[in-house]
Amino acid sequence: YGEDVGVKVSLSTLGPGYRAVARSIHDEEQIIGYVEGFLRPGGKILHLDKMEVWKKAVDRARKENPDGYKNGGNVFGVGLLLGYLCLLHGQENGCTEAEFLAIDDEEYQHKRLVRYYRNSGFKVIKYVGEGVGDIPDRLVWGGCGTLMRQEVDVLLDKWTKSLFQRIDDE
Repeated sequence: YGEDVGVKVSLSTLGPGYRAVARSIHDEEQIIGYVEGFLRPGGKILHLDKMEVWKKAVDRARKENPDGYKNGGNVFGVGLLLGYLCLLHGQENGCTEAEFLAIDDEEYQHKRLVRYYRNSGFKVIKYVGEGVGDIPDRLVWGGCGTLMRQEVDVLLDKWTKSLFQRIDDE
């Protein structure tokens, strides 16, 4: 599907770690975004650690390949493709839940992240703060923020509908 909308997605792994990368199909040197994480040892959790999609790269891909780059014309389309690939990887490796931390390093951006991922199907588990009881979570996640989780199958079902709706709309 990604190539039909002008994006080539790939997944590489090293041990439990993974990295999904989105590139513009017309120029594979042009990275549009990526997701990193790992399959959590001793459990069935897909740990989504970091996602970055660069608006300037999305805009450049759209400008340089206006007929081929369709992906909704926004950063969320690329993020959905990358997340979907990671969820498939987790499912293939026995993960039943996906988990991430909407990092709270800037109030406005934190609220946007929580709202976006809640709309994407994730549930808020708790806020990881500065308290002593939050130290284990801060060690796992590397900071404070809103911990969110959902079953992999639930997300794949919801995101499959979103992807195919986009095809039908085009």
